[in-house]
Amino acid sequence: MMSTKQPGQLTKRLSVLFAAGSLLSFFLPWVSWGSVRVTAKDMATLNFYRLSEANFGLGSPFPEMDFANSVFWLIPILAVLVMAWVLFKKKYAALAAAMAGALVLGLAVVYALFTNELTMFDPAIQLPGALLPAFYVAVVAAIGLILCSWQHKMGWKLFFIVAPVALSYVAFSQIKESQLTEKVAATQTLKAAYKVDALKLIQEFVTADSVANATYREQIVEVTGVISELNAKDSTATLSMADSTGSYVI
Repeated sequence: MMSTKQPGQLTKRLSVLFAAGSLLSFFLPWVSWGSVRVTAKDMATLNFYRLSEANFGLGSPFPEMDFANSVFWLIPILAVLVMAWVLFKKKYAALAAAMAGALVLGLAVVYALFTNELTMFDPAIQLPGALLPAFYVAVVAAIGLILCSWQHKMGWKLFFIVAPVALSYVAFSQIKESQLTEKVAATQTLKAAYKVDALKLIQEFVTADSVANATYREQIVEVTGVISELNAKDSTATLSMADSTGSYVI
């Protein structure tokens, strides 16, 4: 006859295993942006947007709030606490496990959505191929931590799984929408900071994209050249100027 203590012991062992998975995966690359590999730790150290800006010219939408990303250091801290509290039979282990799992799931959603947006800059970056093994380990460990948290409180378990996913998705969508619909001042009366030929501009980015990004970002640039493609939609249009290799200014 099975002992009633066995399920409890199994849950404890799984909690320690999932906590260890969350801890280790935090320091391993979650996504691959071409040759750039980004760890979960990069969000906590504020390096996530630095890498994005240096390689794609896509910086933090709210740099004044970047300090808030330090909250993700709680993932490894809580993972260690879960292992310690489970071993010493502390009642706080369940809450710590649920919080750690929720943070991991929320962060995983942001990494996946953000990486998907980079497809417009580099078509080679595609989901799910850009998601690395540590990403999946982190997600499985996070769900496992939450499911092992409270023995008879399935409602809370579902909350800690669904809420961070939904909140991260909604927040990301709102930020994306605000960036796309952001109003800017009319530029007709403003003087261009740079006047450059399209082919020269392309070559600058091919030669050193980080230098070119630093030069032209947040500047008014007057670009001249032969238009290779025109895409019009509603009241907006995009113009492309391409070189012989297929690289283009848009």
